[in-house]
Amino acid sequence: MRRLLFIVLLASACTKPVETVPTDVLPKDRFTEVLLECYLIEARADQDLASGRNSTMPPTRGHSDLFERMATSKEEFSRSFTYWSERPAEFKEIHERILIELGRRKDAVAQ
Repeated sequence: MRRLLFIVLLASACTKPVETVPTDVLPKDRFTEVLLECYLIEARADQDLASGRNSTMPPTRGHSDLFERMATSKEEFSRSFTYWSERPAEFKEIHERILIELGRRKDAVAQ
């Protein structure tokens, strides 16, 4: 009986606890959406700069509009970025999702 109890305790100690996302951090799906849009804003500004055009909207203004539209704040986004970037496997998954979405959008425009 003691041996069985020891095995059960050992097995439960070996399982990885499920980590819950803090309430002041955007959930992974939502963070992925906001990060994708941030990357698109920055890419547009970089493209304008590289082509010598005046940017139609500076990135800081674009981010402010984005945060308002997505019902978040710069601070919440920054906390979320820090949180998710400290989890490399999940951050990689977020970026893989972004690449898939960008490919999907590119294909939709090409049609």
